[in-house]
Amino acid sequence: MSNCRSVSGRGVAGDSAQIIHASKKEKMKVGDIIRQTADRYPDKVGVVTEGKEFSWREMNRRVNRMAHGLLGLGLKKGERVAILSRNCHQYLEYYFAIAKAGLVGVPLNILLLPSELSYLINNSGAETLVVDQNLAAKVTQLDTPRIKHFIGLGPGHAYPHDLEQMMRENPDHEPDVVVTESDLFTLAYTSGTTALPKGAMVSHQNSTIGICTIAYEWRLQPDSIYLMHAPMFFAAGGGPRLHAVLRGCRYVIITYEAKTVLQTIEKERITHFSMTPTAIIRLINHPEVREYDLSSVRMIGLVGAPQSVTDIGKIEEVFGHVWCSTYGMTETNVCGTCLQPEEVALDGPLSRRLASVGKALVGMEVRVVDKRGNDIARNGMDMGEVILKGDTLIRGYWNAPEQTREAIKGGWFHSGDLATVDADGYIYIAGRIKDIIISGGVNIVAREIEEVICSHVAVLQCAVIGIPDEEWGETPNAFIVLKAGHHATQDEIIALCKDKLASFKKPKSVHFLDSLPTTSSGKVLKRELADKYGGSFRRTRA
Repeated sequence: MSNCRSVSGRGVAGDSAQIIHASKKEKMKVGDIIRQTADRYPDKVGVVTEGKEFSWREMNRRVNRMAHGLLGLGLKKGERVAILSRNCHQYLEYYFAIAKAGLVGVPLNILLLPSELSYLINNSGAETLVVDQNLAAKVTQLDTPRIKHFIGLGPGHAYPHDLEQMMRENPDHEPDVVVTESDLFTLAYTSGTTALPKGAMVSHQNSTIGICTIAYEWRLQPDSIYLMHAPMFFAAGGGPRLHAVLRGCRYVIITYEAKTVLQTIEKERITHFSMTPTAIIRLINHPEVREYDLSSVRMIGLVGAPQSVTDIGKIEEVFGHVWCSTYGMTETNVCGTCLQPEEVALDGPLSRRLASVGKALVGMEVRVVDKRGNDIARNGMDMGEVILKGDTLIRGYWNAPEQTREAIKGGWFHSGDLATVDADGYIYIAGRIKDIIISGGVNIVAREIEEVICSHVAVLQCAVIGIPDEEWGETPNAFIVLKAGHHATQDEIIALCKDKLASFKKPKSVHFLDSLPTTSSGKVLKRELADKYGGSFRRTRA
């Protein structure tokens, strides 16, 4: 498949393509991004959050002060600095400050238990931790003897260092630290849906290329207004976190809550945002969604996991044809493929692509291969594993050479995702290799059943896993979250599947739950469903 393609129409950020190539030629580092943006748009309001506004000049100066403050603690180039915080402007500043100081960021998932956080901190070797005061209680339960420096964020904390005071007491000129594009920028820990989280080593090159690529594909322009609602610890490689800074957009930071998102879109005239399936399902099904003016939205990046065709139809009803389906992962700085609006339609011949994640992003190479490593036939039926290569591909996993060798072979990252390819080269994700249910010796793809169940008017979310069966080995079983005020029965769901699918694919049982377990990125944790309900969730990859 081609590793470069043009995208037509709807105001593509043409000069972003030049930025992508320039970043390679000039060896741009992450810290250069905010410095250059502050030079281009010094007085423009850059960041808006919690009633405060900061120009890009102010942001860059604050970043420099934070970098000097961290270096003033005696930290040396390459040392890791962890952060445990909710979304805030200091989190954005943190990313750029550690970049300019030559340090390595370790963003931590605030939803994890203290034992899980302790593992990440200890595994990374971080000796400095920035703590949101609102999360201080969780920190008291950590088992992290290596931490030397605790830095408090927010009023009322009891830590020896205060982030804002640190910035007040340090200069705002650029730090005199030599940083190269091969230096590490962050350890982006995987979500750990099948094993312990691994620290993906994201270099400055990985990050800057990813940032430029996503800015280009998502068509960000200097007049764009970007909504950052997703947790800032997620996608810690920087691609969908720092792309709006590269373009000098207005950057609005909130914490996700469906009604807050709707209010912010209307108030701030948001033009761009991205969402996982879980987040956007809650948004489009909010009872007040029709009461808000959402006409400013130009582009929605559908990320995290493939969106069901049924939900895409609902997204169009609410926002119009302003979405692009994307596919990527932590290990590729969330770069992989993209389906642009011009390549698909809700009706007509192009509607066959609604379930596709498109083709390779600019600068990426994506193949779908069989067990021998050969490209599968482009017939829409044969299945293979998605493998990816590009400058956004991580250097490997932190202190895990065996897992690195298993995942990256010959320069290609082996995703563990199954897909088909149609005659035009468009890719369709069928699910994880481990999501294949083998019933009576026949392979059943869980996502195919999930698509059918999601078409039921009462269904909000669905996950299908294999549960052991004495006769068949295992059988499909469905777990469903219903929409508020709606009702459905097991018999209805099974009858729907029997009507739309071969009989052996219908679920043997249907479980109605209040919610599905998910990661912070919105991916359903089928492992937890399997552990609780006895599913045979094969761990084919660590």
